[in-house]
Amino acid sequence: DRRIRLAYAGYFGHMWELYAMWTWAGVAMAAAFVPVLGESEGLALARIVTFTAIALGGLGCIAGGWLADRIGKDTVAIIALAVSFASALAAALFFGGPVWLLAAIFLLWGASIVPDSPQFSALVADFAPPEQAGSLMTLQTAIGFALTFVTVQAAPVVAEVAGWPVLLALLALGPAGGLIAMARLWRLSRRAGT
Repeated sequence: DRRIRLAYAGYFGHMWELYAMWTWAGVAMAAAFVPVLGESEGLALARIVTFTAIALGGLGCIAGGWLADRIGKDTVAIIALAVSFASALAAALFFGGPVWLLAAIFLLWGASIVPDSPQFSALVADFAPPEQAGSLMTLQTAIGFALTFVTVQAAPVVAEVAGWPVLLALLALGPAGGLIAMARLWRLSRRAGT
């Protein structure tokens, strides 16, 4: 079912960036904040912003679930992927810029990076034959988490070789690809009337 394949693709794009961002956001922000604020203040701010960004993702999930029932799961995923993509690019562009701006970008990124996650599983469950739904969601999750092994491990290597802005821009590729898949799914679903 093409709809399931597109939901998978959206999820894989989401997973490309999610755990790499959560794992390395504090280190990235510390690299940007310490030269400006000094070690003690820069590290403290990086820790606070990282914690808050991840916590905001939880609130974003609650809002995403509430909205999904009203505007559609695919629409919520599209919005979250678009904001997450823009945030990753903005983090790359403004890395080393004003501390307050980069902190605000990471907070927005944290709030937008995860509300799409439950939507992908719910979409697969909606489109799958009932007797295959569990297996299809398990496969989706297994491949998605396997993908995170690559991005989480590669992130510090890329940052060391090419710099944090390049890594952040590369993370944006995930939601960009997921956004394309979800836009196709949205059009397909609207044509089919589902």
